[in-house]
Amino acid sequence: MTTTTTRYRAGDLRRSDSRPPGVGGPVRQLVLRLHFYVGVLVGPFLLVAAVSGFVYALAPTIERVVYADQLTAASPAQTVPLAQQISTARTAHPDLPVSRIVPGSDGSTTRVLFSDGSLPSESHSRVVFVDPSDGAIRGDTVQYGSGQALPLRTWLSGVHRTLHLGEAGRLYSELAASWLAPLALAGLFLWWGRTRRAGASAAKSTSLRSTSLRSTLLRSTPGLTGRARRRSRHAVLGTWALVGMLVLSATGLTWSAHAGQRVADLRGAMGWTTPTLSAQSPENSPSGSSDRAAGGHDGHGSHHGALGTAAAWTPDDAGVALTGARTAGLTEPVQLVPPTGDADLWRVQEVRRSWTPGPDAVSVDAATGGVVQTLPFSDHPLAARLTDWGIRLHMGFLFGLANQLLLAAVAAALVVVIVRGYVLWWTRRPTRTGGPARPPVRGALLELLRRRPAGTLVGVAVVAAIGWAVPLLGISLAAFLVLDAFLGLAARRARG
Repeated sequence: MTTTTTRYRAGDLRRSDSRPPGVGGPVRQLVLRLHFYVGVLVGPFLLVAAVSGFVYALAPTIERVVYADQLTAASPAQTVPLAQQISTARTAHPDLPVSRIVPGSDGSTTRVLFSDGSLPSESHSRVVFVDPSDGAIRGDTVQYGSGQALPLRTWLSGVHRTLHLGEAGRLYSELAASWLAPLALAGLFLWWGRTRRAGASAAKSTSLRSTSLRSTLLRSTPGLTGRARRRSRHAVLGTWALVGMLVLSATGLTWSAHAGQRVADLRGAMGWTTPTLSAQSPENSPSGSSDRAAGGHDGHGSHHGALGTAAAWTPDDAGVALTGARTAGLTEPVQLVPPTGDADLWRVQEVRRSWTPGPDAVSVDAATGGVVQTLPFSDHPLAARLTDWGIRLHMGFLFGLANQLLLAAVAAALVVVIVRGYVLWWTRRPTRTGGPARPPVRGALLELLRRRPAGTLVGVAVVAAIGWAVPLLGISLAAFLVLDAFLGLAARRARG
């Protein structure tokens, strides 16, 4: 395979991509071919994830509008005791055990949640909204997950995560998240190489070349027409949205079915799991330990606290636990988890709020009102804190409305980039014979192996390790290579 070196003037960016095969070296050709295949074949999955993600990013704000009657109290005054509110909620579901309580604060209603075996999973709870100002029930519906999602946001979450196809549907979102970062980085590499060559031809000095490179990477080249203009806009928008795409890919994979399990296994092996409060006082605990580690991670569906058989407690105990949590310095709103089974302690944790590092938690003995254990978020392992921040960022909770608008902007940009990519693919098709556009020239990997065998083998080993850590990425990449080899063999046979 021979490599031809050709110099281009700045105006050559206006031409269509008609350079001879091999220009730019085998690395560029390999990345270009990967970018082509992944863009065409994985693009539909990314498009669905981006469109559903755009709507889901705004779901917390939409939810507050749709469910305003249930979420908002008639008055910010807290005139009805918490025990009375719990008793009122119990009249709506007398046969169901109370699993959690979120007392109303700052004009919001109190949420009393019930375990209900008829619901789809343990992440679903029956929730009754009680107005703390007058004690009236404002609503009765189903809540999902630690994010306190009500039915509309739950439905949107299901579309984004699984297309409502169950566990099999999770493969679509994991495949999209697995390829988003490699696809975006490959696009940046290709665009950087193109703009660097154009800048080198346009200016001889280092400073001028650097200025030209930065301006071309982040700004569409003026004066372009046709396919060159579309390619420039496709690449520039992708460059602007690159950081957001990388964040969405990394955070989305943390609760995926397969890559997420790899992350959980790593955290467990390294002792980076999220610590949780004990529900038993030290003197009543068989092991005498006051805490334990949980290997799971909060996502769309998980929630704190294993819900077992209801223990004997009274609504007045909830008020005692709330007072103890306030004394310990917790900031409302908080979530109260009553004792279950052999437990004798109330667990109280701050509800995740925007613009805060994370939730602190305490366990309270309702018999004495004393705080038995404290668990500040700052004591969590760094990996656990990063996981919490990443998930809240992905779900639009970390920075409030600004977070949601930024996520929506990244999702919208991704939709435009994907559509422009398909337009570029369509305009590259043969105009005489018709049919789809042919992929870039093959053989780059073999050429790299011939030129730099050691470096190529190291690169293959690194890619294999990444494929093991992100299984759907590795499996689909292997499928692409098999498909590519099959098409090459078929083409050689057709030529005789």
